Amino acid sequence: MLELKSVSFAYREGHPVVRDISLRLPRGARLAVMGENGSGKTTLAHLMCGLLRPVAGDVLMDGLNTSDPGSVHEIRRRVGIVFQDPDDQLIETTVEREIGFGLRNLGLVPAEVRKRVDRALTVFSIEHLRRRPCHLLSAGEKQTVTVASIFAMKPDYVLLDESTSLLDTESRLHLVATVERLLTETGAGLVFVSTRLEDVWMCDRVIFLRDGSIDFDGGKEGLAAWLAEQGFHLTGLSFLLSRMDRVLPGFGHRISSCGSLTADAVSGILTELAGSSGGGAACL
Repeated sequence: MLELKSVSFAYREGHPVVRDISLRLPRGARLAVMGENGSGKTTLAHLMCGLLRPVAGDVLMDGLNTSDPGSVHEIRRRVGIVFQDPDDQLIETTVEREIGFGLRNLGLVPAEVRKRVDRALTVFSIEHLRRRPCHLLSAGEKQTVTVASIFAMKPDYVLLDESTSLLDTESRLHLVATVERLLTETGAGLVFVSTRLEDVWMCDRVIFLRDGSIDFDGGKEGLAAWLAEQGFHLTGLSFLLSRMDRVLPGFGHRISSCGSLTADAVSGILTELAGSSGGGAACL
């Protein structure tokens, strides 16, 4: 269980970046963290994995407190994070050695390191980059390698901080699909920090931060309407609607033709379509 109890954080006294946030994430849970620039998303992710310590409240990983120096190593073994800028994370000379770096630090025997590196290269479709120097990778390739490196370590929770921001559409969708498949296989939990709706589709819970506080906490079905009501730009809305159309045929068309996109309007459309299609709304 990853748990935050009334957590607050400030880089400067009197200027809180995260304000009184409480969350409980059992292993296997998938949480999306959204918000505008400067809303506290990255800071929250760094608090979750123990890179930062709260100025108030507690962050617990299976009962281990991130404020306890003696617990930090074990917490970071269980919670892996991919930084927004891959250049902040890449330290080895080649892709193969980069993926193996964390595994060697875990003390795994060479045979197990090779096995996990080979699987990561295959699963993330980057076998052709095996011996490529990391400094010669494109920005998107660097991002994919850092994600592969974390999954190779098999943490209990994976924190992705804007980890698809440098990828083109096709590569981004492939990476998201790969991550979703691996989460299903391993049962690991996910915290996905993103500003794109299509990135967070795999998540069953979404929080939206504003000025360091949780302004929305709910499921995907209510997120689009809430964002529209708040006047936020809906990057990826068409993708979200197309995915929901697979469960409730006609949903995308009804939303697109809706004159006033409010939470009540979305709820009414969901109720109507679910009734006519055998209760498929439960799948949402």
